[in-house]
Amino acid sequence: MFKTTNISKKIGANIKMHRILQNRSRKWLGDKIGVSYHQIQNYETGRQKISANNLFIISKYLKTAIQKFYSNL
Repeated sequence: MFKTTNISKKIGANIKMHRILQNRSRKWLGDKIGVSYHQIQNYETGRQKISANNLFIISKYLKTAIQKFYSNL
């Protein structure tokens, strides 16, 4: 059985990995999707679930296929 928190942590870790690979800051990404850098940090650590809408927008700004955020689940 999957725990929601584990899924959120893995998706968040994948967001962080792709953000860092592109040498982008949390502030940059937050500004792009209209949230604070702290909210990006919450997504990346799995403290807060990310909406499908924000995940889609992040995938566009990071030029990463949305499926890549679901790898290793």
